[in-house]
Amino acid sequence: MKKIMIPAEKAEFELSIKKSRFISLLFPVDNDRDVRRILKELREEHTGANHVVWTYVLGDEGTLYGLSDDGEPHGTAGRPVLEVLKGSGLTYAALFVVRYFGGTKLGTGGLVSAYTQAAQEVLAVAEQIEKIDKSEISLRCSYSQYEGVKKILLEEKAEELIENFEEDVQIKAHIPTGNTKSCRNRIQDYTKGSVEMEIPDAADKE
Repeated sequence: MKKIMIPAEKAEFELSIKKSRFISLLFPVDNDRDVRRILKELREEHTGANHVVWTYVLGDEGTLYGLSDDGEPHGTAGRPVLEVLKGSGLTYAALFVVRYFGGTKLGTGGLVSAYTQAAQEVLAVAEQIEKIDKSEISLRCSYSQYEGVKKILLEEKAEELIENFEEDVQIKAHIPTGNTKSCRNRIQDYTKGSVEMEIPDAADKE
């Protein structure tokens, strides 16, 4: 199966071309609502910018995308940035280029070149990671079982553990979907089936 690569975190790069500042920013996003939220934040942060060009690629196959020239001549900004982003192989990614006009017009070809370079530069410094599908697991165990159960969860790459200590111990966590069956079987073996555990049906997929 082809790996799904996403940005590990926000990345930023700035360059100057004929006194215009181009600030390119790459963000990991889950959906187009994230894109709109980040766009709003960037407009508020860069109130003096002339343009905030944006693009995004979504979906496991990278087939969902959007773009905007934000006032630049049609096809000179959003499209070249999107083509660079698509060419990177990343998905669940949004790429913005904030431009502060420096007083010298770049012309159609110059704009395409500048926005292309801005996109390439930020992608060159961005860290990529593989997207891992995760499922939520919730369980209750006794205090005597807690240490052993937690050890299994951590060995199965559990993250975002939330623990609640009352009459018994309640644990919620997210683990890679491919590990859910192994995790459930190991915990049931360790506790001899005495633990209450909930994993969504989809988590049974290997």
